[in-house]
Amino acid sequence: MSDWNERVRDAMKRRGMTNLQLATELGVNQTTVGRWLSGRSTPGVVTIHHIGSILGIKLLEANSAESGDVQETELLAAFRRMTAAERTLLLHCLRDREHRFHKGPEDTDG
Repeated sequence: MSDWNERVRDAMKRRGMTNLQLATELGVNQTTVGRWLSGRSTPGVVTIHHIGSILGIKLLEANSAESGDVQETELLAAFRRMTAAERTLLLHCLRDREHRFHKGPEDTDG
């Protein structure tokens, strides 16, 4: 991701907007905004667009590589929030899916 949070911090500074004011506009907790701006977590794409509209800046281009980076970042954040058991199950499912994909439809059971 190309430092969307840095661009948000700069736009907030130019407008004299605090984390609390942005949080209130978004309907989230001030701590959540702080985590986003520090890079400890990432909001969803819709929220990033909403932040951009509040601040009058464009943070994501539709169908851009940056949009893909945000999705990847969201997936990584979700993965990190999972328990060890959930991660193991997910990885097992992905490996099984990949194995079935490479075998081809004629080789699969059922």
